[in-house]
Amino acid sequence: MIKRIRRFFNNKLFQPYEFYQSFISYIIAHYKKKHRDKRVHLVFDHMFSHDNYTIFMITMRIGKQGIPLWFRCFKGNDDSDAFASKTITEGITEVSNMFESTGLELIFLADRWFNSTELLKHIDSLGHTYCIRLKKNIHVYPFDKKEGHIVQKYIGELSYCKYKSVTYKEIPFTDERYITNIVFSDWKDVEEPWIIATNGDTRRAIKDYSYRFGGIETVFKNQKTNGFNLEKICNANITSFTTMYTLLCVCVTYLTILGADYSKNSRCYKNEKIETHKIYIVDETRTKKRVISLFNTGLTLFKRAFCSLKYIRLPFTFILYDI
Repeated sequence: MIKRIRRFFNNKLFQPYEFYQSFISYIIAHYKKKHRDKRVHLVFDHMFSHDNYTIFMITMRIGKQGIPLWFRCFKGNDDSDAFASKTITEGITEVSNMFESTGLELIFLADRWFNSTELLKHIDSLGHTYCIRLKKNIHVYPFDKKEGHIVQKYIGELSYCKYKSVTYKEIPFTDERYITNIVFSDWKDVEEPWIIATNGDTRRAIKDYSYRFGGIETVFKNQKTNGFNLEKICNANITSFTTMYTLLCVCVTYLTILGADYSKNSRCYKNEKIETHKIYIVDETRTKKRVISLFNTGLTLFKRAFCSLKYIRLPFTFILYDI
């Protein structure tokens, strides 16, 4: 059995990326979106498994976490292809194509390591919105009313406030003079403000960007210490690792779907009680908060079914509900 598993992971005839694209395309086509605004937040970032592997991934936010949509795996932590614009734009384009006939509004979110104008232009050309965090040492070219002409400044030299957000609309960005909107968040509770570049509604830019962490970091955590211990894989070749990682993404996605199904169709699980929320009373105000994620809800339910002699309903329709 071990030899068969090893041969499968090293089978060069298996196409993991094509397999996962077919899998996730089915899920997107049957995605049950309930919110009226039709907004979907997509996040892209890199993940490192120690110094052994690098993964570039694009995820979709579901509630306070996410599911993998597109990824590429690389050996080591210094493969230039993992960080190349070609890889990133290819992923954005393929994800855009997945949603082409859904009528949903895509909003791409990324941290400050992805602030090249090439990426901003590419997302804009596809007709989508971006909210990308910026570094302070990037040049901008605002119009100085006092001097009466455009001046060159670092973003960190622009004026911003501690207790309210500040917006600069249609400002030339970098030496390419690419026109974008820049929004500074307030920073009364943090050391420094977020600086967000967006081509969308500046009033929603800070709120949209706030979904970035939950939308992708939870996926990485579920693949590592919170679920599947990915970091323990250290000496597999890239073919074997990519196959294992593909199946891992399928598992994470399915368990998240299962957790969402439990939340949406609780009557179907009346004999299986999982405390997913707790009620907190603060200043006589009752607040309901989730205490177990969708992924962990699905994982708990799956473990019960796997280890139980009684029947526990586990749907395999792969219908993802919006939370």
